[in-house]
Amino acid sequence: MGTKTPMMLEYERQAEARAREQERIDGERARMQDELSSMDREAERIAQEEYEMEQYYRAEALRHAEEMRAHQEEVKKHQERVRAHERRMKDHEASSEAFARVIAMPANAVRAKAISFISPAGRTGTGVRANGPAGA
Repeated sequence: MGTKTPMMLEYERQAEARAREQERIDGERARMQDELSSMDREAERIAQEEYEMEQYYRAEALRHAEEMRAHQEEVKKHQERVRAHERRMKDHEASSEAFARVIAMPANAVRAKAISFISPAGRTGTGVRANGPAGA
């Protein structure tokens, strides 16, 4: 059978058309698989970037919170130093005022009485002396 019948030629033509169609479908399938792989890689890259950004912002938030805590501590220490300084200033002002009042006092105002070795009776002439009456 060296000659092919028209029906055989039609079957071969259809088989070749199906083979070409299958090759085209396989090529599109491979291209689609490449696109899906590319999309998966891109989605993974985006997810990784989002994770890294989240970690970065979390670390920044923690660092900021620590800086704020340290700053608040410094502010409290400063306020305590200011209050201590104000207390010292008030104490100093009070001492200065008291000292100024002492200096401003007249010298004779609080003079102590002179100590006398003469008894009060002997000074006034009303008492008795050891060797007799005071007027004798």
